[in-house]
Amino acid sequence: MGKGDKRQQILEAAKDVLLKKGIFKTRVEDITSYLGIAKGSFYTYFKSKDQLLEEIIIQFFDIRKNEFEEIEKSDEDFRDKIKKFIIRRFALTTSENLKSHLILINLTRNLEHLTSELRSKLLEIELLNRKILREIIKQTISTTSEISYSEKEMDVLIIFIMGGIKSYRLERLFYKNTKDYFISDIKELQERIKNIDSENEIELLTNGIIQILTGGK
Repeated sequence: MGKGDKRQQILEAAKDVLLKKGIFKTRVEDITSYLGIAKGSFYTYFKSKDQLLEEIIIQFFDIRKNEFEEIEKSDEDFRDKIKKFIIRRFALTTSENLKSHLILINLTRNLEHLTSELRSKLLEIELLNRKILREIIKQTISTTSEISYSEKEMDVLIIFIMGGIKSYRLERLFYKNTKDYFISDIKELQERIKNIDSENEIELLTNGIIQILTGGK
């Protein structure tokens, strides 16, 4: 196994441990014990648990960036681009991506306990989301000559739409009515996704966003 493969193996195993024990309760020893390796092996690839968390965020950012660049460069109309943007925000892809998504949700719930480096990396994801949405909005309004928005108005629209998608996503996928309040189990999340009529709900969201952007035209 190559060095890069071993590093990724530790990273993927760490996701399981972080979700099972909790991000702030997990120790490096928990990760190495789960993998059956010495602590020294962990530190060969990561200087600390925080660096491992940072790598999870970076990899998630890179996946999101590539997905959004494909949307931005595609010849699809604005409706399909908005729909794909929403789907990517729901992270309805691989189980590993869902694990990373769950970890990021839990990190953003505890920003005050994170290092400035981790907070900065999480902010990069948010800024990327806003950048892509801005480009989609520009394409949307360019098809409707009667509507135009200033940069300040566009900022307000982006905040409103992003906030709506975020609240909807949290409510439908991650909130639960227990003392834990948030889902942290990947199987539970997959089961919830399976029970959601995502195709119709995302279509409803898409139509709502287009109505907002075009003034109902």
